[in-house]
Amino acid sequence: MRRPNAAQPNQRRKRGINENYARELMELHTLGVDGGYTQKDIVEVARAFTGWTIQDPRGYSTQLNMDDERVASIRRNAGEFYFNPRTHDAGDKNILGQKITAGGIDDGKKVLDILAAHPSTAKFIATKLARKFVTDEPTPQLIARVSDAFTRSKGDIKETLRAVFTSPEFTSEASFRQKIKTPFELAASAMRALDVKTDARPGVHQIIARMGEPLYGYQAPTGYADTAETWVNTGALLERLNFAVALAANRVPGTSFDVKRVVNPQAMRIGQESKEALAADLLNRLLNGMVSEQTKRTLMKQVGDPATTQQALARLETGTPPNAAMNQITKDDMRANDDTGANKNGRRGMRGNRAIRENNFTPEEQEARRIIGLIIGLPEFQRQ
Repeated sequence: MRRPNAAQPNQRRKRGINENYARELMELHTLGVDGGYTQKDIVEVARAFTGWTIQDPRGYSTQLNMDDERVASIRRNAGEFYFNPRTHDAGDKNILGQKITAGGIDDGKKVLDILAAHPSTAKFIATKLARKFVTDEPTPQLIARVSDAFTRSKGDIKETLRAVFTSPEFTSEASFRQKIKTPFELAASAMRALDVKTDARPGVHQIIARMGEPLYGYQAPTGYADTAETWVNTGALLERLNFAVALAANRVPGTSFDVKRVVNPQAMRIGQESKEALAADLLNRLLNGMVSEQTKRTLMKQVGDPATTQQALARLETGTPPNAAMNQITKDDMRANDDTGANKNGRRGMRGNRAIRENNFTPEEQEARRIIGLIIGLPEFQRQ
């Protein structure tokens, strides 16, 4: 017996229009939230993109045993874009005051042309680029110049970026190190500066996440913010300092560096004068010496007081982590170690790594690592 509500094989499911895609296209990628579009424009844009789809997006064709040419073609093109004229709304559209009668796939292409040429798009793109590369609060004058470059070049990103990088604001003293590094940028720049070797295991990802930027973890389609207020708060700054101490002490799982590749062994001495000379040398190596006098005085005061980092180092001991970041590194790194510090997978856990590393560190190397940790935690190193 046939079920009363069962759909017939030849009955097509009625498809709606994708207003969400149309809204995101205009709000997030072109015009901006205040770009002057209306709900009517959203509906019309969605209509224009009907029929734009993806061939077998879920890969069902790979599960079929049929060998006919049609199925083979679908398999070859699974995941690729294609236009389906049968699902396209062929009626005229009116978007941002412009009538579209192109028809077929050209309806959507015309929408893209309209949006790319719109003044709101130029301003929106210019603002995002200026905020990314110059300052959190770009001036109206800078936005106007970059916007003009975008419009004149018909959206040529190379010319638009040229306007950003040749602007007086880009090289101004007020913009110098104005931008705060994101957690990922901080981790990458610190590892690069120290010539760190890493296998980028999940423990590294966890540390970056605890600093506030889980990789590929931002749920909203807008992406992580480019402004300092997102990254600068008490908890985030503490996590950054914990990262600096852990990295310098070789306490980041799967990550290590040879301090002798950063510091001339002849420069490593324990006397107070030698410590200050070593700190000055490391400032030149890691920050080109470009730190404020106040920062330098504060650093030299900390260099003379080893207790400034001893508590932080103690909190990094296995079982007494400074925060959940180190406590949740990975199951592999926290597995029980044998007397040699090796777990059953043949890798050394945090406790084994610590014991081996500290046994190999001379007092001079430990002091150099302490100073390196302090420098990575400086405000100047936290900025781009």
